[in-house]
Amino acid sequence: MGCLRRAAIVLLGLVLLAAAGYGGYAFGGYEGFSEGYGQGYSEGQASGYSEGYEDGYEIGCQEGAGSGYTLRNPMYSELMRFLAEDRTDSNEYVPGEYTCIEFAADVNNNAEAAGFRAAFVIIDYPGERGHAVVAFETVDRGLIFIEPQFDEEVQLSLGISYSQANGYLEPAYNDIITQFVVVW
Repeated sequence: MGCLRRAAIVLLGLVLLAAAGYGGYAFGGYEGFSEGYGQGYSEGQASGYSEGYEDGYEIGCQEGAGSGYTLRNPMYSELMRFLAEDRTDSNEYVPGEYTCIEFAADVNNNAEAAGFRAAFVIIDYPGERGHAVVAFETVDRGLIFIEPQFDEEVQLSLGISYSQANGYLEPAYNDIITQFVVVW
């Protein structure tokens, strides 16, 4: 019985709120509004409309657009133009401080700041070695992998040497790709 009583009280409260809102609108000048579009609009109606519109617009922007970022997949030409303008490749490689991970993270962040959807790609080699590059899903050429240290398009294939597949000097360690993970 207590649950039914609470439900009835909540329902009554909602009905009263709705009636109060309609009453404020109807008795605040609705009759004048119906005589001519925009004429007779009460001050309360106008401010209520404006406030409601602004509140709804703000909520719509937050819920409809998310965090305010609108990322998109670039065309291949846009990607190449972005990479030519991005200066990450001019950074110095510093072992243990600024490595492939930082290069990939910086290009990824810069691409997203430019409005492009970018992925961080983790490449595993045998043992405890690995590498990091970035990827873009271009609208006209599909998934493209980029070596962020040189702004070059690279190929990734399981069981293939990264350096040989992409024309780089062979490292002192085994760089056969055992797996790679694309993180959007």
